[in-house]
Amino acid sequence: MTQGFGKLAVDLNKDKIIDNFVSGVGGRNLLTTRQSAKFMTGARTLLRINGRVVAFAFGISWNIEHDVKEINTIDDYFPYELVPTRLTVNGTISGFRIPGQSPTQELIQADALSFLMHKYVTIEVRDSATDNLLFFTSKAMVTSRSEEHKSENISNITLKWKAIAYKDERAPKLPTNLKQGVTLPVRSGNADPIPLTVDKKTFSNTA
Repeated sequence: MTQGFGKLAVDLNKDKIIDNFVSGVGGRNLLTTRQSAKFMTGARTLLRINGRVVAFAFGISWNIEHDVKEINTIDDYFPYELVPTRLTVNGTISGFRIPGQSPTQELIQADALSFLMHKYVTIEVRDSATDNLLFFTSKAMVTSRSEEHKSENISNITLKWKAIAYKDERAPKLPTNLKQGVTLPVRSGNADPIPLTVDKKTFSNTA
């Protein structure tokens, strides 16, 4: 079975890097790949880009934002409705800088001549113990790369990326009640009175 970030860290440098991954929380070791573990750990995380396991990576994070617009009405301190406007997906990949395996060499990031025509990459994150899908996108693009090289440390690299759409444990599906119609709550009149204190005077949101 393919191991995740924790196994990679041990293989690369057993004496130094393992100390960064192992920590005692409640007397237990977080570096676990047990299938029966109650919590997901980074040691079980398996990262693939374009279908290939990324050997240099030791961490990945992502952020999913559902932007909404407030619909405001007169004499109401609260939005009447929240309207979805945009869904954005972005994240970061952290790893070791391995000679001969740069992101451009692996065709993960565009170079100075191909950035106008570079293809999207796929990013897939799974639980190596159960093979459950944690995150997947078929249209991602690396937008930023930073590297750090110090004489006393192992060189590392950070990639920032953006994506179009995604899926995780639950594949995207439309609501099942669309064909039957959706019943929305209708607000009649103002909201319930809420005391508001301004300049030591108490006001109410109703006349």
